[in-house]
Amino acid sequence: MRKVKRQQVFETPSSAVHSLAISREGLEPCKLPMDGTYIVTDFGDYGAYDVGITAFDQATKLSYLATQCFYLNHWDENIEEYYIWKNICDAICEYSGASGVKLLHKTEPELNHQAIPEYDLEFCNPWNKDSIINFIFNRFVGIEMSHD
Repeated sequence: MRKVKRQQVFETPSSAVHSLAISREGLEPCKLPMDGTYIVTDFGDYGAYDVGITAFDQATKLSYLATQCFYLNHWDENIEEYYIWKNICDAICEYSGASGVKLLHKTEPELNHQAIPEYDLEFCNPWNKDSIINFIFNRFVGIEMSHD
């Protein structure tokens, strides 16, 4: 019998399928800071948290996505034209009715070296609007950050 080795795949010895399901019952209206009809956000400093951070608020989750996009866009602060950021903003605007998302560029983006993404966001599918909406607007979805 030929052996197949799979990497980075969760599997069991059965034919069962395992998935993560997030209830849409936790979806809340948009509570993001606004400037007129535009949502405002900024990069965050998520590099020096000593005791850890757990966040379920919409503003922190959006700021974390912006900071992740900074690193995915080859450390370029001008992420407004970056396709992943555009998809995130489109989904947020469609859900909230906002005209757009303004990135303030007042905070230096900073992530702990272990949290820097290499190829794509691992916790939120930027190609799936429901994934973005659930990550930002679902009160049951949060992020927990700590380091060694």
